[in-house]
Amino acid sequence: MQSESAVANPGLARLFGEADSGSAVSLAGIRERANKQLSRFVALAQQQLAQRTITIPPALSLVGQDGELVLESQHPQAEAIREWLKGNSEIVKKFKEVEVLFEIVRAAEHPGVVFPETSRFHVGLTSAGPVAYFEDSSAPLLNH
Repeated sequence: MQSESAVANPGLARLFGEADSGSAVSLAGIRERANKQLSRFVALAQQQLAQRTITIPPALSLVGQDGELVLESQHPQAEAIREWLKGNSEIVKKFKEVEVLFEIVRAAEHPGVVFPETSRFHVGLTSAGPVAYFEDSSAPLLNH
């Protein structure tokens, strides 16, 4: 695993600013940025869901697929959630911003590792807070 203190990458330094050690970027800083974007995504999603009277719990599991967001979990308001996601470019854009930042963190934590093309990024919206993770699976999505 890469050092917690810094990741040496000029491109990342341009995006996140340089750490004290020159062109190295703080991995903690990248994680912090990813978590802030996750919080912004969740706030937007919660606002839009509340406008549609869609409730959590139960939790929602959202995953990106073919430039859209897909509901992967079971939910009693699944049809309303799918309708909310359909063509919602604002929520898809925020999701992609979160996904890219978490991909940078994952790549920095595992330098040289090539992740499977079947790897999918998930955001779970729960009553206890968001959960963001990658799943390396070729299994089809449940509810698309």
